[in-house]
Amino acid sequence: MKKKFIYYILSAVAVITTACGDDYLDVNTNPNQAVSATPETVLTNALNVTAARLVHNEIGAFWVGQWSPSGSVSGFTPEKTYDIQTTFRTGVWTGPYNNLEDYKYVEEAAVKEGKQAIAGIARVMKAFNFQIIVDAYNNAPYSEALEGTTSIRPAYDNGSAIYDSLIRDINVAITYLSVPVSTTNPSAGSADIYFNGDNDLWIKFANTLKLRMLLRLTNVSDKQALIASEMAKLGQSNTVFLDSGENVSANPGYLKTAGKENPWYEAYGYSASDSRSGSHDFYCWSNFFVSFLSDTQDSVRIKLLTYPVGTGADKKIIGVPFGEGNDTYLYSKISGFGPAFLPTDNTVKSATLYKNDQIVMSSAESFFLQAEAVQRGLLTSNLSAQQLYEKGVAQSFYTLASLADTTALKSSWPSNVNVKKGLKKYLSSGISNVDWSASSNKVEAIITQKWIALANYGGFEAWTEYRRTGIPNVPLSTRAQGSQYPARLLYPLSEYSNNAENASAQGDINQFTSKIFWDAQ
Repeated sequence: MKKKFIYYILSAVAVITTACGDDYLDVNTNPNQAVSATPETVLTNALNVTAARLVHNEIGAFWVGQWSPSGSVSGFTPEKTYDIQTTFRTGVWTGPYNNLEDYKYVEEAAVKEGKQAIAGIARVMKAFNFQIIVDAYNNAPYSEALEGTTSIRPAYDNGSAIYDSLIRDINVAITYLSVPVSTTNPSAGSADIYFNGDNDLWIKFANTLKLRMLLRLTNVSDKQALIASEMAKLGQSNTVFLDSGENVSANPGYLKTAGKENPWYEAYGYSASDSRSGSHDFYCWSNFFVSFLSDTQDSVRIKLLTYPVGTGADKKIIGVPFGEGNDTYLYSKISGFGPAFLPTDNTVKSATLYKNDQIVMSSAESFFLQAEAVQRGLLTSNLSAQQLYEKGVAQSFYTLASLADTTALKSSWPSNVNVKKGLKKYLSSGISNVDWSASSNKVEAIITQKWIALANYGGFEAWTEYRRTGIPNVPLSTRAQGSQYPARLLYPLSEYSNNAENASAQGDINQFTSKIFWDAQ
């Protein structure tokens, strides 16, 4: 009943749009118009918007070799050719900024009411959103952003300086969240659709997010002192990160009702009436991704992530080379998203995937971040890099298995999926970038496995890590007009129209050569 009640609140105050999910359930779609609501109510909606917006990770999933458009859809020309303009994927800019308006309201209202726990949550999520903006665009409005009519043409801050501020913001958030809960400082409770008001889990999330940010800086020479000092804090014995089973995930009580299903399921799967969504047949796995799973004998995840084509001994996993789009790759001829995410047409009636949690940051990613930091000698831990790496792989396996529609799994893959046995065999396979002992480049193994674990949850994050590390060695689109992958997105046309002086001051931006400050590999 509690989860259903949250949705009644949402439907009463939310403005629902369909523009790529950027403003899904957002209560503050006009950044210059103040809202009048409790911080708890706005927090619920803001958290929901963040999770729903991350669903639309197509561009990252395309450009990091996870996804491809199927042959059943035309278009996607800018994605395939990398010939992008200022009108391309503008929701990556507007979505976080709209969301940030809500978090700003929550933090300010909570501080005014003495609700430090709620203020801490809002500040963590502000850092989360601003990092996405910097990782996509580099310099961006920060210090003058979110000021409404006070600053309608905000100046741009240097991306490097924004990162410094975000790390400080996370430290402040942890201070807020560390204040004991009391009658005057209540927890967020059910208004928190990620952790139900558990401040300890929010601190773990904050530490893990900070670790993500610090590792992004590993190739930046003038950030080494910052990395060392902040890693020293994270290496203290009382520091905790997201642990096994502690995914950051949203669930306000997803229902089999239009607009209230799990947003990933509704976008790429099925409607509340069990019919395929409008984009169901448009997206599929790239051949690069499924070939990697097959070549590395990933017998468990390949069954959870994909559906085979054909029957009996002729069953095959078929992905689409990114850039292709002819009838050879019609959706009916290739492997769609598997039972961890979608049922089949034959099992959709009984499937409950519509109410699965929507993952924002996974425990698998947490372990891979820790593994990399330990392997690089940046973080002190009571676990070795190998132990952390293997925990990351295990969490990827077990999370997918916990989400899967078992009826669809058994009907598509008659052989049993034994996660524990399959995991043990996989990690001792002797295959590079799978078996720790067989991997000469340990960091490459860590990033490669994180790339798999981020599939369908975090395409943008996977693309960002590719830009930082060059891992994995993703092939160019078959329609690429050059020899480079895009290193960033272009500022939206709206910035050149409404904030022309500040946007133009950033210089001539090129998607290949105007790199994000941390992209120094």
